[in-house]
Amino acid sequence: MKSYDIVMPILKRDWPAAQVNLPFVFKNLPVKRLVVLSGPDIQELLPDDERIVFVNENELVERLSLAAVKKIMNERIYTDKRAGWYFQQFLKMAYARVCTDEQYVVWDADMVPVQSICFEQEDGRLLFSLKEEYNPPYFETMKTLLGLEKCIPESFIAENMIFDTALMCAMLDEIEANDAVQGGAFWEKCLYAVKQEDLKGSSFSEFETFGTWVMTHHPERYATRRLKALRSGKNILGKTPSAEVLEWAGESYDTVSMEKFNASTPLRHLAASEKYRATHTAAELDELKGRFKVIPAVYRWGKGLWPRFKIWGGKYKRKLRALRQKKG
Repeated sequence: MKSYDIVMPILKRDWPAAQVNLPFVFKNLPVKRLVVLSGPDIQELLPDDERIVFVNENELVERLSLAAVKKIMNERIYTDKRAGWYFQQFLKMAYARVCTDEQYVVWDADMVPVQSICFEQEDGRLLFSLKEEYNPPYFETMKTLLGLEKCIPESFIAENMIFDTALMCAMLDEIEANDAVQGGAFWEKCLYAVKQEDLKGSSFSEFETFGTWVMTHHPERYATRRLKALRSGKNILGKTPSAEVLEWAGESYDTVSMEKFNASTPLRHLAASEKYRATHTAAELDELKGRFKVIPAVYRWGKGLWPRFKIWGGKYKRKLRALRQKKG
Protein backbone atom coordinates (compact mmCIF):
# COMPACT_ATOMS: atom_id res chain seq x y z
CA MET A 1 0.00 0.00 0.00
CA LYS A 2 1.29 3.45 -0.89
CA SER A 3 2.22 5.62 2.10
CA TYR A 4 1.69 9.35 2.60
CA ASP A 5 2.49 12.26 4.84
CA ILE A 6 -0.35 12.28 7.36
CA VAL A 7 -0.82 15.94 8.29
CA MET A 8 -2.39 16.53 11.70
CA PRO A 9 -2.90 19.95 13.31
CA ILE A 10 -3.04 19.52 17.10
CA LEU A 11 -4.11 22.06 19.71
CA LYS A 12 -2.70 21.62 23.21
CA ARG A 13 -6.22 21.14 24.60
CA ASP A 14 -6.69 18.27 22.11
CA TRP A 15 -3.49 16.49 23.15
CA PRO A 16 -5.28 13.93 25.42
CA ALA A 17 -7.40 12.80 22.44
CA ALA A 18 -4.34 12.77 20.20
CA GLN A 19 -2.47 10.54 22.65
CA VAL A 20 -5.24 7.96 22.41
CA ASN A 21 -5.24 8.34 18.64
CA LEU A 22 -1.56 8.10 17.67
CA PRO A 23 -1.08 4.32 18.12
CA PHE A 24 -4.10 3.71 15.89
CA VAL A 25 -2.88 6.21 13.31
CA PHE A 26 0.39 4.30 12.95
CA LYS A 27 -1.42 0.96 12.95
CA ASN A 28 -4.28 1.69 10.52
CA LEU A 29 -3.20 4.54 8.24
CA PRO A 30 -0.57 4.33 5.47
CA VAL A 31 1.90 6.60 7.27
CA LYS A 32 5.09 7.71 5.58
CA ARG A 33 5.53 10.52 8.13
CA LEU A 34 3.15 11.95 10.71
CA VAL A 35 3.48 15.72 10.26
CA VAL A 36 2.26 17.49 13.41
CA LEU A 37 1.35 21.15 12.85
CA SER A 38 1.17 22.88 16.20
CA GLY A 39 2.73 25.37 18.58
CA PRO A 40 6.00 24.79 20.47
CA ASP A 41 4.09 23.69 23.59
CA ILE A 42 3.13 20.45 21.80
CA GLN A 43 6.61 19.63 20.53
CA GLU A 44 7.92 18.60 23.94
CA LEU A 45 4.93 16.30 24.47
CA LEU A 46 5.40 14.27 21.29
CA PRO A 47 6.80 10.74 21.66
CA ASP A 48 10.35 10.08 20.49
CA ASP A 49 9.53 8.50 17.14
CA GLU A 50 11.50 9.11 13.95
CA ARG A 51 8.27 8.89 11.95
CA ILE A 52 6.88 12.02 13.67
CA VAL A 53 7.88 15.38 12.21
CA PHE A 54 7.01 18.55 14.13
CA VAL A 55 6.37 21.75 12.17
CA ASN A 56 5.74 25.05 13.95
CA GLU A 57 2.31 26.09 12.71
CA ASN A 58 3.39 29.72 12.40
CA GLU A 59 6.34 28.84 10.18
CA LEU A 60 4.80 26.46 7.63
CA VAL A 61 4.55 29.07 4.87
CA GLU A 62 5.49 32.72 4.74
CA ARG A 63 3.07 35.21 6.31
CA LEU A 64 0.49 32.62 7.44
CA SER A 65 0.24 32.66 11.23
CA LEU A 66 -2.43 32.61 13.90
CA ALA A 67 -1.63 36.24 14.69
CA ALA A 68 -2.15 37.23 11.04
CA VAL A 69 -5.54 35.48 10.93
CA LYS A 70 -6.54 37.16 14.20
CA LYS A 71 -5.51 40.55 12.81
CA ILE A 72 -7.87 40.30 9.83
CA MET A 73 -10.73 39.02 11.97
CA ASN A 74 -10.31 41.81 14.51
CA GLU A 75 -10.25 44.36 11.71
CA ARG A 76 -13.45 42.98 10.20
CA ILE A 77 -15.59 41.93 13.17
CA TYR A 78 -13.66 43.11 16.28
CA THR A 79 -13.23 39.56 17.61
CA ASP A 80 -10.84 36.72 16.87
CA LYS A 81 -12.85 34.07 18.69
CA ARG A 82 -12.90 31.67 15.71
CA ALA A 83 -9.42 32.47 14.42
CA GLY A 84 -7.93 29.12 15.44
CA TRP A 85 -10.72 27.23 13.68
CA TYR A 86 -10.04 29.02 10.39
CA PHE A 87 -6.25 28.87 10.88
CA GLN A 88 -6.10 25.07 11.11
CA GLN A 89 -8.00 24.79 7.82
CA PHE A 90 -5.57 27.15 6.09
CA LEU A 91 -2.65 25.07 7.41
CA LYS A 92 -4.06 21.91 5.82
CA MET A 93 -4.36 23.70 2.49
CA ALA A 94 -1.00 25.49 2.71
CA TYR A 95 0.86 22.21 3.24
CA ALA A 96 0.47 21.63 -0.52
CA ARG A 97 2.91 24.49 -1.08
CA VAL A 98 5.70 22.66 0.80
CA CYS A 99 4.78 19.02 0.14
CA THR A 100 7.27 17.17 -2.08
CA ASP A 101 4.95 14.20 -2.70
CA GLU A 102 2.11 13.88 -5.21
CA GLN A 103 -0.47 13.46 -2.45
CA TYR A 104 -0.83 14.00 1.28
CA VAL A 105 -3.54 13.12 3.79
CA VAL A 106 -5.00 15.39 6.47
CA TRP A 107 -6.46 13.67 9.51
CA ASP A 108 -8.19 15.25 12.52
CA ALA A 109 -6.46 14.62 15.85
CA ASP A 110 -9.67 13.55 17.58
CA MET A 111 -10.74 10.92 15.01
CA VAL A 112 -9.42 7.40 15.66
CA PRO A 113 -8.99 5.02 12.70
CA VAL A 114 -10.09 1.72 14.23
CA GLN A 115 -9.87 -0.15 10.92
CA SER A 116 -7.26 -0.03 8.17
CA ILE A 117 -8.05 2.91 5.86
CA CYS A 118 -6.91 3.19 2.25
CA PHE A 119 -7.07 6.37 0.18
CA GLU A 120 -6.59 5.12 -3.36
CA GLN A 121 -8.36 2.65 -5.63
CA GLU A 122 -6.59 0.03 -7.74
CA ASP A 123 -7.24 2.15 -10.83
CA GLY A 124 -5.25 5.01 -9.27
CA ARG A 125 -8.18 7.26 -8.41
CA LEU A 126 -8.03 8.88 -4.99
CA LEU A 127 -10.94 8.48 -2.58
CA PHE A 128 -13.16 11.17 -1.10
CA SER A 129 -15.05 10.09 2.03
CA LEU A 130 -18.61 11.43 2.15
CA LYS A 131 -20.95 12.26 5.02
CA GLU A 132 -24.22 14.08 5.58
CA GLU A 133 -23.88 17.78 6.42
CA TYR A 134 -25.02 21.06 4.92
CA ASN A 135 -24.04 24.55 6.05
CA PRO A 136 -25.07 27.27 3.54
CA PRO A 137 -22.30 29.79 4.44
CA TYR A 138 -19.67 27.28 3.27
CA PHE A 139 -21.08 27.44 -0.23
CA GLU A 140 -21.70 31.18 -0.22
CA THR A 141 -17.99 31.71 0.55
CA MET A 142 -17.00 29.14 -2.06
CA LYS A 143 -19.08 30.87 -4.73
CA THR A 144 -17.41 34.20 -3.94
CA LEU A 145 -13.95 32.64 -4.12
CA LEU A 146 -14.33 30.30 -7.07
CA GLY A 147 -17.77 30.83 -8.60
CA LEU A 148 -18.80 27.27 -7.72
CA GLU A 149 -22.10 25.81 -6.49
CA LYS A 150 -22.64 22.71 -4.35
CA CYS A 151 -22.23 19.79 -6.75
CA ILE A 152 -23.28 16.65 -4.84
CA PRO A 153 -26.06 15.94 -2.30
CA GLU A 154 -23.57 14.67 0.30
CA SER A 155 -20.82 16.51 2.16
CA PHE A 156 -17.05 16.19 1.78
CA ILE A 157 -16.58 16.97 5.48
CA ALA A 158 -15.44 13.65 6.92
CA GLU A 159 -12.62 14.76 9.30
CA ASN A 160 -10.07 13.46 6.80
CA MET A 161 -9.13 13.95 3.16
CA ILE A 162 -6.40 12.99 0.73
CA PHE A 163 -5.24 16.00 -1.27
CA ASP A 164 -3.71 15.76 -4.72
CA THR A 165 -0.86 18.22 -4.17
CA ALA A 166 -0.83 19.65 -7.71
CA LEU A 167 -4.61 20.12 -7.74
CA MET A 168 -4.60 21.83 -4.35
CA CYS A 169 -1.86 24.19 -5.53
CA ALA A 170 -3.85 24.91 -8.70
CA MET A 171 -6.94 25.73 -6.63
CA LEU A 172 -4.96 28.02 -4.33
CA ASP A 173 -3.53 29.80 -7.38
CA GLU A 174 -7.05 30.28 -8.75
CA ILE A 175 -8.23 31.76 -5.46
CA GLU A 176 -5.26 34.14 -5.37
CA ALA A 177 -5.96 35.22 -8.96
CA ASN A 178 -9.46 36.40 -8.01
CA ASP A 179 -8.97 40.17 -7.97
CA ALA A 180 -12.60 40.70 -7.00
CA VAL A 181 -11.80 39.56 -3.45
CA GLN A 182 -9.59 41.56 -1.11
CA GLY A 183 -6.27 40.12 0.00
CA GLY A 184 -3.19 38.59 -1.59
CA ALA A 185 -2.59 35.12 -0.14
CA PHE A 186 -5.31 32.49 -0.51
CA TRP A 187 -6.05 32.50 3.22
CA GLU A 188 -6.54 36.27 3.25
CA LYS A 189 -8.99 36.01 0.38
CA CYS A 190 -10.83 33.20 2.17
CA LEU A 191 -11.31 35.41 5.21
CA TYR A 192 -12.41 38.41 3.15
CA ALA A 193 -14.77 36.27 1.04
CA VAL A 194 -16.81 35.34 4.12
CA LYS A 195 -19.70 37.70 4.73
CA GLN A 196 -18.97 39.99 7.66
CA GLU A 197 -22.01 38.81 9.59
CA ASP A 198 -20.94 35.16 9.14
CA LEU A 199 -17.24 35.44 9.98
CA LYS A 200 -17.72 34.85 13.69
CA GLY A 201 -19.28 31.46 12.92
CA SER A 202 -18.44 28.46 10.72
CA SER A 203 -18.38 29.95 7.23
CA PHE A 204 -15.55 28.30 5.31
CA SER A 205 -14.69 24.65 4.74
CA GLU A 206 -11.45 23.48 3.16
CA PHE A 207 -13.01 20.06 2.54
CA GLU A 208 -16.18 21.33 0.85
CA THR A 209 -14.19 23.83 -1.20
CA PHE A 210 -11.55 21.39 -2.48
CA GLY A 211 -14.02 18.55 -2.99
CA THR A 212 -16.36 20.75 -5.02
CA TRP A 213 -13.52 22.26 -7.07
CA VAL A 214 -12.10 18.84 -7.94
CA MET A 215 -15.44 17.24 -8.80
CA THR A 216 -16.21 20.24 -11.02
CA HIS A 217 -12.88 20.48 -12.85
CA HIS A 218 -11.22 17.06 -12.45
CA PRO A 219 -13.93 14.48 -11.65
CA GLU A 220 -11.84 11.70 -13.18
CA ARG A 221 -9.16 12.07 -10.48
CA TYR A 222 -11.32 11.01 -7.50
CA ALA A 223 -13.92 8.41 -6.62
CA THR A 224 -16.19 8.57 -3.55
CA ARG A 225 -16.93 6.20 -0.68
CA ARG A 226 -18.53 6.16 2.75
CA LEU A 227 -16.71 5.01 5.85
CA LYS A 228 -18.58 3.53 8.79
CA ALA A 229 -18.10 6.33 11.30
CA LEU A 230 -19.08 6.71 14.95
CA ARG A 231 -19.34 10.48 15.34
CA SER A 232 -20.06 10.80 19.06
CA GLY A 233 -17.62 8.24 20.41
CA LYS A 234 -17.31 9.88 23.83
CA ASN A 235 -21.03 9.26 24.47
CA ILE A 236 -20.62 5.50 24.65
CA LEU A 237 -16.88 4.86 24.97
CA GLY A 238 -15.90 7.56 27.47
CA LYS A 239 -13.34 10.34 27.32
CA THR A 240 -10.23 8.14 27.17
CA PRO A 241 -11.23 4.63 26.07
CA SER A 242 -8.68 1.86 26.32
CA ALA A 243 -7.08 0.27 23.28
CA GLU A 244 -9.22 -2.84 23.92
CA VAL A 245 -12.43 -0.78 23.81
CA LEU A 246 -11.37 0.95 20.59
CA GLU A 247 -10.44 -2.38 18.99
CA TRP A 248 -13.92 -3.61 19.92
CA ALA A 249 -15.46 -0.51 18.32
CA GLY A 250 -13.50 -1.39 15.20
CA GLU A 251 -15.67 -4.47 14.77
CA SER A 252 -18.55 -2.10 13.93
CA TYR A 253 -16.88 1.05 12.61
CA ASP A 254 -13.98 2.31 10.53
CA THR A 255 -13.48 5.51 12.52
CA VAL A 256 -14.44 6.81 15.96
CA SER A 257 -14.57 10.56 16.63
CA MET A 258 -13.82 11.76 20.17
CA GLU A 259 -14.96 15.34 19.73
CA LYS A 260 -14.59 17.64 22.70
CA PHE A 261 -18.17 18.93 22.58
CA ASN A 262 -19.65 15.46 23.13
CA ALA A 263 -20.38 14.25 26.65
CA SER A 264 -19.21 11.02 28.22
CA THR A 265 -22.21 9.13 29.66
CA PRO A 266 -22.64 6.15 31.99
CA LEU A 267 -22.95 3.94 28.91
CA ARG A 268 -19.15 3.96 28.91
CA HIS A 269 -19.29 1.46 31.79
CA LEU A 270 -20.86 -1.09 29.47
CA ALA A 271 -18.17 -0.44 26.86
CA ALA A 272 -15.52 -0.92 29.54
CA SER A 273 -17.02 -4.26 30.59
CA GLU A 274 -15.22 -7.19 28.99
CA LYS A 275 -18.28 -9.34 29.64
CA TYR A 276 -20.56 -6.90 27.79
CA ARG A 277 -18.16 -6.56 24.86
CA ALA A 278 -18.03 -10.34 24.47
CA THR A 279 -21.72 -10.51 23.58
CA HIS A 280 -22.50 -7.06 22.13
CA THR A 281 -21.19 -4.70 19.47
CA ALA A 282 -20.41 -1.00 19.65
CA ALA A 283 -23.16 -0.41 17.08
CA GLU A 284 -25.66 -2.06 19.45
CA LEU A 285 -24.47 0.13 22.31
CA ASP A 286 -24.83 3.23 20.17
CA GLU A 287 -28.41 2.21 19.33
CA LEU A 288 -29.06 1.74 23.03
CA LYS A 289 -28.10 5.38 23.55
CA GLY A 290 -31.43 6.40 22.02
CA ARG A 291 -33.27 4.93 25.02
CA PHE A 292 -31.54 7.31 27.41
CA LYS A 293 -31.53 11.04 28.02
CA VAL A 294 -28.07 11.89 26.69
CA ILE A 295 -26.64 15.37 27.05
CA PRO A 296 -25.05 16.30 23.71
CA ALA A 297 -22.33 18.52 25.14
CA VAL A 298 -20.65 19.90 28.23
CA TYR A 299 -18.44 22.30 26.26
CA ARG A 300 -18.78 25.99 27.16
CA TRP A 301 -22.53 26.65 27.02
CA GLY A 302 -23.25 22.97 27.76
CA LYS A 303 -21.52 23.15 31.13
CA GLY A 304 -24.68 24.62 32.60
CA LEU A 305 -26.44 21.29 32.02
CA TRP A 306 -24.13 19.36 34.34
CA PRO A 307 -26.34 19.64 37.48
CA ARG A 308 -29.24 18.08 35.53
CA PHE A 309 -26.93 15.32 34.34
CA LYS A 310 -26.18 14.47 37.96
CA ILE A 311 -29.92 14.26 38.71
CA TRP A 312 -30.38 11.85 35.80
CA GLY A 313 -27.42 9.79 36.98
CA GLY A 314 -29.49 7.66 39.36
CA LYS A 315 -31.91 6.78 36.58
CA TYR A 316 -29.01 5.81 34.33
CA LYS A 317 -27.48 3.59 36.98
CA ARG A 318 -30.76 1.76 37.67
CA LYS A 319 -31.34 1.09 33.97
CA LEU A 320 -27.77 -0.05 33.43
CA ARG A 321 -27.91 -2.34 36.47
CA ALA A 322 -31.16 -3.90 35.20
CA LEU A 323 -29.67 -4.33 31.75
CA ARG A 324 -26.58 -6.08 33.10
CA GLN A 325 -28.71 -8.45 35.17
CA LYS A 326 -30.96 -9.21 32.19
CA LYS A 327 -28.07 -9.91 29.84
CA GLY A 328 -26.19 -11.88 32.46
